Amino acid sequence: MSAKIKEVPRSIEAERALLGCLLRDDTYFGLSKKHITNAKLFYPAMHRRIWNIMSKLMADDKGIDTVSVCSMITSNDKKMYPDLNSYYVTGLLDDGIDAKWESYARIVAEKYYQRELIKEASEIRNLCFDNNRKYEDIIEKVTKVTSNLHSISTGKDFDLKALVKSTNKAIEEPLDLIKYGFSGLNSLAGGMTRGEITVVAGRPGHGKTTFIINMTYKLLEQGHKVMVINREMNNIEMMKKLLVIASGNLSHSMLRSGKIDSGTQKEVDKTLDDIAKKYEKNLIMFDDVFSLKESTQVIEKFKPDIVIDDFIQLIRVDSRLDGRRFEIEQIMTEYKMLSKKLNMVTILVSQLNRNIEQRVDPIPKMSDLAESGSIEQTAENIIFVYYDYKVRFEQSDYGPNRNQLIAAKVRYGTSGSITMGFNGDKCLFYENIISKPIIKDDVVHLPKQYSMKDTKDFFKTLAEKA
Repeated sequence: MSAKIKEVPRSIEAERALLGCLLRDDTYFGLSKKHITNAKLFYPAMHRRIWNIMSKLMADDKGIDTVSVCSMITSNDKKMYPDLNSYYVTGLLDDGIDAKWESYARIVAEKYYQRELIKEASEIRNLCFDNNRKYEDIIEKVTKVTSNLHSISTGKDFDLKALVKSTNKAIEEPLDLIKYGFSGLNSLAGGMTRGEITVVAGRPGHGKTTFIINMTYKLLEQGHKVMVINREMNNIEMMKKLLVIASGNLSHSMLRSGKIDSGTQKEVDKTLDDIAKKYEKNLIMFDDVFSLKESTQVIEKFKPDIVIDDFIQLIRVDSRLDGRRFEIEQIMTEYKMLSKKLNMVTILVSQLNRNIEQRVDPIPKMSDLAESGSIEQTAENIIFVYYDYKVRFEQSDYGPNRNQLIAAKVRYGTSGSITMGFNGDKCLFYENIISKPIIKDDVVHLPKQYSMKDTKDFFKTLAEKA
């Protein structure tokens, strides 16, 4: 009985699926190079040629699509690879799922390394049967093969010229910078940097979620693709708040009560229709994503410019880590790696420790962050939302319509505190506010931006009370 001939390790299906993903979205090309270090990892020569064409297109900043790839297939290519034609290339579009591009790339690479091991193992076997070879020579060969395979399988490469070019481009056109949408925050650091993390934290009732929704609205208005993972509220409740902000004429209490007349209903319908049309491609929300693994999967699928996760203490970690501190550390690390990998900004909402409410000085500090160590170390920016009226009520110098944003950590800028206008029922944080006069030691201190009319009104009110 003849021995069965074993097939060479390969996966044509994975190769086709990967090439199909690259044809549909060339942003995967640079990412896939950490696994596909060069064309020879593909098994059929025809696939190696397609990869080389794609590499040339990307090097020339032309981008990858079926028309561009087909236009670069030469008559000589057609002679060497009879099946390589526009019909074959366009057929690749039907293969693979974009979200699984990395899985395909890994399979292609692993099959290649298996083929290389078979070839090298065969050479080592022949050396072992050679009586004239010294044992030290054989061991040296084994060590060399192992070292080489480890080197190429890391998928790591470095191109200094490319880095210099990218750095120069980033200086000329700071595309990696995303504005907060509030000039006060932008003045501290210019904005948020892609690949990095901003943490927004506060105690319940201080307006951190309302602030996040305002940021979401302003980021959408800038044209960015925003994903919001709602863990505390559901998508409908967040949409109600976005509706109030976008309208400017509605109030949250009105929507919550459901007491809406026909005129108000028309405003609701019109604003919701505007939101659906305007942000159809740029707003993605989930309220049924619970674990860190699920979060990673949906983020990699949609590849947003900004991810907002509200809030991290509710993320379920699929692990056996001993203690919430280690789980938060894993969450921060995973989001950091994901931010760099997808070149996106991550905004994480965090709770503050409860003991802040028993402290004489209630203004948040870094040590008030729940599981503060890993959050403080990993995040580039940390912003506290502090609503003084919530703590001091009528004794507050800021009153019910002022809120504070405390930039406790700004890696590339200056820390500071910014006073914002705040209207909870309108779900609104706003700038250009007129601060409340402060009376200390029977002296009225009026801020510079306080108008003459407001001054007269203030003293009129004092007279009436007297």
